[in-house]
Amino acid sequence: MERQFDSWPARMLSCICAAAALASPIRAAAAPLDSYLTYGGTATAARSGEFLYHENHVLHYRDGKLIGRVVLYTCSDGAAFARKTVAYDDPLSPDFALEDASTGMREGVRTEGDDRRVFFRGDRAAAEKTGSIPRVDGLVADTGFDAFVHSNWQALMAGKSLTMHFLVPSRLEEMDFNVQHLRSDHTDGIPVEVFRLKLSGLLGWVAPSIDVYYGSSDHTLIRYVGLSDLRDQSHDNFNTSIDFRPEDRKPGDEQSMRAALQARLAACR
Repeated sequence: MERQFDSWPARMLSCICAAAALASPIRAAAAPLDSYLTYGGTATAARSGEFLYHENHVLHYRDGKLIGRVVLYTCSDGAAFARKTVAYDDPLSPDFALEDASTGMREGVRTEGDDRRVFFRGDRAAAEKTGSIPRVDGLVADTGFDAFVHSNWQALMAGKSLTMHFLVPSRLEEMDFNVQHLRSDHTDGIPVEVFRLKLSGLLGWVAPSIDVYYGSSDHTLIRYVGLSDLRDQSHDNFNTSIDFRPEDRKPGDEQSMRAALQARLAACR
């Protein structure tokens, strides 16, 4: 099991190397166009505003289509403590793996032939739990919520409340969320549209909701307010406000993704 999980960065790196090979002058005529985008986010405690961590995203596009992402989570001094790798064979339900060196937590979902396996380990002392999930249309996993909002933008803006079947690795199952447009607003002078994700049914009355802020004109994620994937030393998910500044979005390259994949992870001091 350990080798399977640790192979994720290697698999992503092999894809990058393959893309580089295709881009050689000998095969230039048949080479796909690869491009990269980098941006960052700062996570603070939702109530106190205390700094929690930075997020550093590197996105890999092929012929304009998002195919991969690496997120490096860093401490206040810039040292990396967690990493997420994402492969977008399905924009709504990508395979992903998250590893946190500070707690030993790891979670994700991977495709194994015709099967999809979800896995979760709360800390380094716990045994990893795994389970099989059905390959059904409409299942949303991890950053796939972004694709869900984009693909349903017009319906949400028209006031419709939609159901999103979202994978929760810690429960080894999907849970239904209601997604709706909450309001139009401004964040740091930028016009935004605010959407709320809330658990359906009775759990929706007691579980915290998630609010996501998207730029009104370019539909870019500006702010995320809610529970983080990452956990504190008490194994509780951080309740965060994560800000992504549009001006921080810059072109990246193969080296920036390679660096994110190879960065050594260690607990924050």
